[in-house]
Amino acid sequence: MAIITKQAPDMFRVAFGELAKVKRGEPVQIDPFLIGKAVALVMRECGVRSAAGRPLLWNDYRMILARRDFELVRPLQALLERDLAAVLAQEARALQAELVGELRVTVVYDEGDELPVGQGVVRVAFVPTQQLAAPRDGEMTVRFDSFVMAGEIAVRAPKPSDTVFVGEETGGVIVRWPGGEAVLPAGTRVVVGRPHEGAPQPFVALAGASPKISKQHAWLSATGTSVRVGRLAEANPVHVNGQLLASGGDVEVPLPAEVALSRGELVLVVQRV
Repeated sequence: MAIITKQAPDMFRVAFGELAKVKRGEPVQIDPFLIGKAVALVMRECGVRSAAGRPLLWNDYRMILARRDFELVRPLQALLERDLAAVLAQEARALQAELVGELRVTVVYDEGDELPVGQGVVRVAFVPTQQLAAPRDGEMTVRFDSFVMAGEIAVRAPKPSDTVFVGEETGGVIVRWPGGEAVLPAGTRVVVGRPHEGAPQPFVALAGASPKISKQHAWLSATGTSVRVGRLAEANPVHVNGQLLASGGDVEVPLPAEVALSRGELVLVVQRV
């Protein structure tokens, strides 16, 4: 049996036993990593392209599991979020694709009890962010925007003037580090990292950063009184006021705030002007 079988233009059957490469007839433990790999394989089945010829990916994935498999995965929701961020960022980088809205993966159980244990069904759709329905009780739902996906989805080549981003609307918040400073526009997610070509926009290139700083390390979204800091998938460690963020995780703290990258290799201070 194939790992992924297309049953309809928007529906795919997943054989987790084949994906995990267990011997035929042996039970398979469905875990967050296998779910992430299955969704990544389904992503590759999308043949839709934009007018410019760039791949367009479905952004809404609904994974349906047998009830027993779902109950085994339910306690692992935190790990599901971590593994999905890592696996799907790799896939997005390989596909160089675009999304029509936030990426959402929802895991539910088969209410009709028709799915055999060890198999799943993935339903896919193009859904703009504002039309994404709220999660229901019992669902495991993970949402990622393009920044959490390490900037690998829907990025454009920067202009020379984009190396350090300074918005017209400052919001009165600035980020400083030993090599420079940049103004943060109010309410805008800005990626920070080591200077490099092909950076997502908006982007703050951390002049003077060592190779220990990831090219796309974290994102910052500031208001006049606080800043939300997120660690990008596969980035080196990020500490916010001493608190370690999980990969793909984020936290909001009041200003001023200290953001340490790569265990203190570079320290950013976010404060009001």
